[in-house]
Amino acid sequence: MGLLTGTMAHVGDWSHNNYLPLAHYVTWFGLLGFSWALLTPFLFLFTRKFPFTHDLWLRRTLQYALVTLILLFAQPTIDAGLGWLVYPPDRHQSWFDTVAFEFDNSHVPVLESAAILYLLAAYQNAKREARRRRLREAQLESRVASAELEMLRMQLHPHFLFNTLQAATILVHEDPAAAERVLLRLSELLRVALSDMQHSEVPLEQELKFLEHYVEIQKQRFQERLEVRIDTPPETLSIKVPSLLLQPLVENAIHHGIGHIKGTDTVIVFARTAGDTLILDVNNYASTLSAEAESRGHGMGLRNVRARLEQMYGDRASVQLTSLEPKGVRARVTIPINAEART
Repeated sequence: MGLLTGTMAHVGDWSHNNYLPLAHYVTWFGLLGFSWALLTPFLFLFTRKFPFTHDLWLRRTLQYALVTLILLFAQPTIDAGLGWLVYPPDRHQSWFDTVAFEFDNSHVPVLESAAILYLLAAYQNAKREARRRRLREAQLESRVASAELEMLRMQLHPHFLFNTLQAATILVHEDPAAAERVLLRLSELLRVALSDMQHSEVPLEQELKFLEHYVEIQKQRFQERLEVRIDTPPETLSIKVPSLLLQPLVENAIHHGIGHIKGTDTVIVFARTAGDTLILDVNNYASTLSAEAESRGHGMGLRNVRARLEQMYGDRASVQLTSLEPKGVRARVTIPINAEART
């Protein structure tokens, strides 16, 4: 770099008949390259730790402006120090005169070099993230088949199938029409479940249709003791959610609510958006939540939901249980909108 840029500067001065020996130019421009070699690792570390993102663009702009301002002082200081110490003919200048000279002549080159390094670092960060994403995808693909079967086994628990068939058996003698409706709903539920298993994400509207089949079966079992309401604004229906997400949450609410009491219970499913996040709440008003369960969650269904969300979205999604006042439990799921799932 010193040989190339120094020679070009020497030729330029020579054409104006105002030049110094070539070694002078090569030394100075070589030192300029060496000062950037010292600063570049710190710039790359900075850009890796503070990458530009659309949601933090203002903060990042201020941070990068501050670092660039530091560079405007640091690079000329390092360059002048190296030149003053290494190149004897310039020692007739004082240290401060050499630094002042570098400050006066380095603003534009420093800004240009810093911009190039920022772009190179951003490109390197993008490649690194792409490699990580490909690695995660490769790791997940090896588990897709077994994970899908495991998800179906966890989503539709044997005890749910057993209870549904048992209820249908009782209704065969007491209310054959009701028994037929239960079996038809169960058949439709399994058909939709097997179909949705082919997709990691489905529109919320499709997920709610599956949930309706499940709720109809539960209503045949609990009759008027159970009320289930769904409150989802139209603008949320097209948002993609993990398939078979709501059923285990509603099943959990019914099992820990009306499944343990003799009275009535209401389960309400809410959906709303907050920025680029979809929030799904499943509330029941008959169960209670211990401190341990509130912090850790309970039940195979919730553990399965957490595991799937972690695989698909990492730390951008979550499931939390909280107590309601005066009684009840809320299961809240947060999912990023328009974000690529890892699967």
